[in-house]
Amino acid sequence: MPKRSALVLLAAILLVFAVPESRSADQILVAPGATWKFHDKGVSLGTAWSAAGYDDSAWAQGNAQLGYGDADEATVLAFGSSTNRYPTYYFRRAFTVANPGSISALSLRYLRDDGAVIYVNGVEVVRSNMPAGAISYATLASAAIGGTDETTWLQTPLDKSVLVAGTNVIAVEIHQQSATSSDVSFDLELRATVPSTAPWTDPQT
Repeated sequence: MPKRSALVLLAAILLVFAVPESRSADQILVAPGATWKFHDKGVSLGTAWSAAGYDDSAWAQGNAQLGYGDADEATVLAFGSSTNRYPTYYFRRAFTVANPGSISALSLRYLRDDGAVIYVNGVEVVRSNMPAGAISYATLASAAIGGTDETTWLQTPLDKSVLVAGTNVIAVEIHQQSATSSDVSFDLELRATVPSTAPWTDPQT
């Protein structure tokens, strides 16, 4: 091989190893089992409670899973009486995003029993097992959740445009299916996919 061709080939090989491989990595914005602010007083909070600027300083807080009746809760919620359960529970958690523009995708996983409406910065992003139309404190879930469905995590992509730079708030309302429901459950995970240009490393080395 001519000397010039050999040098060109060597330069091409070095360039391949010098350029970082572009790939993506997941960052957890809200982890399963995270600490949440919650309101389990058995009263309506109207609609303002889901906004990012809502004052939740007086709310209680506890780790997920939050709920009652299944003996797997990290935080047990109040529920009223056996024949008049609270129909709705409210949850809020703040998280920080330095640069929303760097995020290529958002993925939400959640556990709910019975129904849920989820908001990010006051914008509804998920409605699960709930009727269409306006949702109030008295609105019941569309169907009772039982069996393995009570521990099944649901997953959905989210539009990253709901995020802002700095502090964001995810808010969730969990609704019972009846006034005699025996349990309630809630947990959630939010992941962001962020492109990475870090060099690839063999995990065995």
